[in-house]
Amino acid sequence: MSLLNVAKSKSLRGDIIRSLYDLYDTAIPISRVHDLLRYKSFYNKEDIRRAVGYLSGDKKEYVQIELNDKDYGASFVKLTPAGINLAEGDITDMGVQFGE
Repeated sequence: MSLLNVAKSKSLRGDIIRSLYDLYDTAIPISRVHDLLRYKSFYNKEDIRRAVGYLSGDKKEYVQIELNDKDYGASFVKLTPAGINLAEGDITDMGVQFGE
């Protein structure tokens, strides 16, 4: 993976955390996450799927996902307490970058 793609992935993860933080305590469909990030046209659905996988993975658990096996876009995602701490800067993750 190129350095540009690594930076893009870290930025996307931060954008997802920030978007969910702005919708505090609300579970939203993953398709809505894509809509919230539409102004950043370089993200596609697969990028978002990988980013959510990272953010919800073991030992990360920044987001909670209620998976819909038939339609991934209809799966619901919500920020966890660890995700709130990440968004507020109380903890850090080298794989997540927030824009200034």
